[in-house]
Amino acid sequence: MEFLMRKIGLIGGLALRAGIFYYEQIQKRFAASQAPLQLVLSHADVLRVLSYVAAEDRIALGAYLGGLANELADAGCEIVAISAVAPHIAISDITRVARVPLISILDAVPAGLAAAGTDRVAVFGNRAVMQTRVFGAVAKQRDISLDRDVLDWVHNTYAEIAIHGKRATQPEMTEFSRLANRLLQRKNAQAILLAGTDLSSFYAEHQPDFPHIDLAQLHIDQIVRHALA
Repeated sequence: MEFLMRKIGLIGGLALRAGIFYYEQIQKRFAASQAPLQLVLSHADVLRVLSYVAAEDRIALGAYLGGLANELADAGCEIVAISAVAPHIAISDITRVARVPLISILDAVPAGLAAAGTDRVAVFGNRAVMQTRVFGAVAKQRDISLDRDVLDWVHNTYAEIAIHGKRATQPEMTEFSRLANRLLQRKNAQAILLAGTDLSSFYAEHQPDFPHIDLAQLHIDQIVRHALA
């Protein structure tokens, strides 16, 4: 069987487990399709990226990640993806710098919600991602706003998971479940949008016990579709 295959460039390190999770999931999909995988992984500095995100310095973030995308292009990559949600705050700036097409995680959101038949979701992830409804990818009428204490706990816990590469622990799983079910019962959310790629790796071995949509998995599906032209 012959394949027309695009070489994938993956910007990882944001944080470490997220890049590994993307690589593993992409490899599994290619193995299932019996297509040859061509992939180059670039390592970004997570603390540097998070500092740009916190400062909303889109120009600096665009220059940094756009530069990494160009290094991947020089390595022969034909498409590039960033294995994190928060850096997409600067996706327009990254795209302007990059000489190679970027597969944006934001593009996977509307179709993913539609496919799930979900009208109302609550977003779990980085503070900037939650406060901006995944940078506007979730329509305002679909979004369930989080109370300040919930937003703070999810952000702080997510940052701890991302920076230290933690797997699911029982106390954190219990609290995520409690908060999710409160949103489902009291605010009429239909599902939780896991909009942080480290949450995907966090739950890799133990799926959440609440209705959820995994944005990283939607993004990975999108990357594979573009790579297998």
